[in-house]
Amino acid sequence: MTISSQTPKHFFLNLEKGNIECLQFGEGEKLLICIHGFGDSVNLFRSIAPAWEKDYTMVAFSLPYHGKTDWGPSYFSSRNIKEIIDVILERFQKDRFSILGYSMGGKITMYCIQKYYSSSIDQLILCASDGLKTHILYDVSKLPRLYLELTMLLLRFPKAMFKLVGWIHRRGYLSKFLYDFFMNHFATQEQRRRFFGVATSSRYMSPDLKQLASQINQHKIPVDMYFGKRDEVILMEGAIRFSELIDNVRFYELEKGHLLIDEDLCLLMKENKA
Repeated sequence: MTISSQTPKHFFLNLEKGNIECLQFGEGEKLLICIHGFGDSVNLFRSIAPAWEKDYTMVAFSLPYHGKTDWGPSYFSSRNIKEIIDVILERFQKDRFSILGYSMGGKITMYCIQKYYSSSIDQLILCASDGLKTHILYDVSKLPRLYLELTMLLLRFPKAMFKLVGWIHRRGYLSKFLYDFFMNHFATQEQRRRFFGVATSSRYMSPDLKQLASQINQHKIPVDMYFGKRDEVILMEGAIRFSELIDNVRFYELEKGHLLIDEDLCLLMKENKA
């Protein structure tokens, strides 16, 4: 098991709309910012920190409604993510940085690069990234607004809703994955707020992949892409198509599903770090 050789520093960024949880690994000259996926937090990146902390200051932050981040509004925008990144850049006195996005965090990462940071990126790392081609059953950003509003209405009566979902599942009309997803992400009021906040916010952060690839090539940004061959959430064909648009890309297909961030990935990153 790969273990970080340094004790990470836990801190918060105090912004107007909330307090953002951050975790720092290492104190290297270069800066790497990490953005996690839905339902995760800064702790996701502990397992890959040893690959980066020697040469980089690696900073992960918990998105709104995740981890210990305290966020007031019912949604967040790309401008809010930009504000978080800008405060991190100011804190560490950097004007250039590398960025790593996993799952939903990859989609947010790509959109923010396209809109704000294409001339400031040293390296882009995408791990099982959303925003390329996501299975329709898992893409919360494309759920119809009517569906979201109906679900919000039904969840005013959670006990009855859970009984109904269980009844539908037992009769074979709902897959085990969707049943488990519902039970794991709607059980508490906090989880329900997170789901609807993300579903509302992420639909407005879809990157234009052709434009993004053009910006990446224009600014000669090296890109590393890590994707699982057995991923049921992110479809490999979309990741491959995007990689073919990029001049300087390394594409890694792992014998894994969607859960890529682990000690095995750490070793691979360490071997292939630019």
